[in-house]
Amino acid sequence: MLDAMNDNSPHEKTLFRVMVIGTCVSFGMLGAIAASMKDFIHGNAAFEFSIRTFVGFLIGFAVGWVFWKVLRTKLPR
Repeated sequence: MLDAMNDNSPHEKTLFRVMVIGTCVSFGMLGAIAASMKDFIHGNAAFEFSIRTFVGFLIGFAVGWVFWKVLRTKLPR
């Protein structure tokens, strides 16, 4: 009975991929939004698309990927 509970679902790998991609895209969008804010601290919350927007997305995407990479090494298999 206990062995059946420890078996991995055949969909576990697919679910993990969906979670990782979803987190990476979400963090990337957050980074892009934060980087494209023109001057938020001084009261101007206008968006300005630039290379900083793209770099912010890449940094956010990488942070999301590293988050899951670290978490996956800590999780029991």
